[in-house]
Amino acid sequence: MSKRKLSISIKRKYDDVYTFLNYLKDNKENVSDYICGLVEADMNKKNKPDTFIQDEVRKVVIETLLAGNLTLNQLADNKVTHSNEDKQCSEDIDLLNQLF
Repeated sequence: MSKRKLSISIKRKYDDVYTFLNYLKDNKENVSDYICGLVEADMNKKNKPDTFIQDEVRKVVIETLLAGNLTLNQLADNKVTHSNEDKQCSEDIDLLNQLF
């Protein structure tokens, strides 16, 4: 198998990175494989939506709705009974789960 080579320069501000890569090399670790793994993970992360952020947004919105801190002005009759509130919260949660 032919090797593909690429030379990189490491700026002084990344001395700790350079030291770490040399440590890996000194301990017979495959530095090229390590770097390729990091780059590939970064590429994959950019191609996927950040589910962590989506989960956090969903959690905050649901907590806020359940706490009753938001008014439901978008309702047509704007009259929400106590039993209807529970149904509305459940519907809101279902809707939010579908959106995210």
